Amino acid sequence: MSNNDVAAADKPWGRRLVVCCDGTWQSSVTDKENVPSNVTKLCRVLDRFGTDRKNPNKKWHQIVYYDSGIGTGNLSGTESTRQGGTGAGLAENVIEAYNFIALNYEEGDEICCFGFSRGAYTARAVAGLVTDIGVIQPLEMQFFPQVYRAYMNNHDGRTRFKDSDPWKRLVGELPTAKGEPVIKFKPNDESREIKVIGVWDTVGSLGVPDIGPFNNGNLRAKFGFHNVKLSGHVKHAYHALALDERRAAFRPTLWYIDPKSVPKPELKQVWFPGVHINCGGGSDDGFSKMEGDMENISVATFTWMLQCIAPHLDIKQQAFDDYMNQYTSWLTKVRYNCTYHHPQTEGWSEWLWKKVPDVPLISIGESIDPLAAPKRDPEHQHTTFDFGWGVGPIIDSFNKLYLANGTYPRQPGHEMMEVNGAWVPIRGIQGDEQHPPTGFETNEYIHPLVHYRRTVRRARSSPEWDQWTYHGTAHPLANWTRSRRVDDDGRSRYWWHKTGEDDAQDARWLPEWAILPHGTAERNLERSWYEAAQAMGRRLSTAQAARDRGQEEYLSVLDREMGFKSGAKPQNA
Repeated sequence: MSNNDVAAADKPWGRRLVVCCDGTWQSSVTDKENVPSNVTKLCRVLDRFGTDRKNPNKKWHQIVYYDSGIGTGNLSGTESTRQGGTGAGLAENVIEAYNFIALNYEEGDEICCFGFSRGAYTARAVAGLVTDIGVIQPLEMQFFPQVYRAYMNNHDGRTRFKDSDPWKRLVGELPTAKGEPVIKFKPNDESREIKVIGVWDTVGSLGVPDIGPFNNGNLRAKFGFHNVKLSGHVKHAYHALALDERRAAFRPTLWYIDPKSVPKPELKQVWFPGVHINCGGGSDDGFSKMEGDMENISVATFTWMLQCIAPHLDIKQQAFDDYMNQYTSWLTKVRYNCTYHHPQTEGWSEWLWKKVPDVPLISIGESIDPLAAPKRDPEHQHTTFDFGWGVGPIIDSFNKLYLANGTYPRQPGHEMMEVNGAWVPIRGIQGDEQHPPTGFETNEYIHPLVHYRRTVRRARSSPEWDQWTYHGTAHPLANWTRSRRVDDDGRSRYWWHKTGEDDAQDARWLPEWAILPHGTAERNLERSWYEAAQAMGRRLSTAQAARDRGQEEYLSVLDREMGFKSGAKPQNA
């Protein structure tokens, strides 16, 4: 053991401060029955301490901050809808998360941010605040209102905040208005570093979509000062995206890297099958109507995120195993011994009536006991459930509430960003003077679950992609080709590209994400979920059907085609 290692072992443990922001109407701190989102599940499987990968003698405390989504808490139906629809409370969520960091941070600590949906925007905004300002001292939080006001006044976003006039006036580098205080502090530049940001399906131009009657353009302008771009002070960024989401109000907000940026973060953005809720998890369909996939796809996006962050945060393996057992046991119960109450499909009038706030004026008839257990039905079975790897039903999220906003099929490799109120192609268009190529890198991948799901459902005469024609448009990947290519180094992988763009200068070739085999010392958590899904006793078992035909299972075939062996080196570069 070197002297440096001994010195590191004698030091107090550092801290990994983990900020987790849940999605709109999502909360795991409630007395109501709920299905946990991926944000909640992440909080519950992180270990309470970790070991440094580079120096085993260095230990870390892993301290988690969980923030319920907007529109949660003891609210009336109307108020919950208003908050969820307008983003009310968004700034407060950002400030509260920053306050947690400021109260706990010490030099050398690591900061990580995670979120889903509106919480994804919150997580990105918190990270932007840290990378722009740094972490101030706890006593300096007394001056945070002035700091935040200066931050909000840096409207254009083109000037680095610490080079902006509002900041310089705040710290006395420029003359201030009469009566305005000068704050004498200078956050440590090292505190501006974010170790990891992981998000599920960031939506809306600024995380504030237009929904039904709510036109939130003014809110987007109000929150436009938040920096949700990918800073060079971020080390690692991971983004799971929902391929089948078609609500225009929920168009995705991808990250991109300017080729001029130094240093460049590690960025991975992966497209999964499913709509918004399938990506982030937490649908109440899992204990009500049970028309969807029972969180199956969301477990795939969850295990993907865990696998991405495993080199940077310690996952408690026993907690992960316990969660998998808990989840598969729940699926078995609802299939064979379900007692959940399944309400009939509600009409438009019923949906509106639910949004009328409860007014406790006069009790007529029997009152509802707030402490009563949830309503239960007699024990029954759901024998048609299919618990295969991501092949269950996807419920179309485009309903009456979003008719006014229209549809927007997602565009892998060709997505847009909002600039001065207008949506423009992130990567530009070859030969287009108005939108010339930007050189921006989005580092997008297609998850193999997309191909697997399509293959299995076609074999069952349920060609899901073809059904998009009923919506008046084609599936986002309907005109794409999947082909296998061998790289110069002899490694093989599958790539996706738009048919007809083979030789175009602005063709987008997106690699398929590779699920590596288990290592000799560590499991691949994505593969663990695949194996668990294939092992579950279920009707129409795709794994059993494949064996009956003398075929290998899906990932075994990919392993052979890619030349993967145990301990294979990372391929998703």
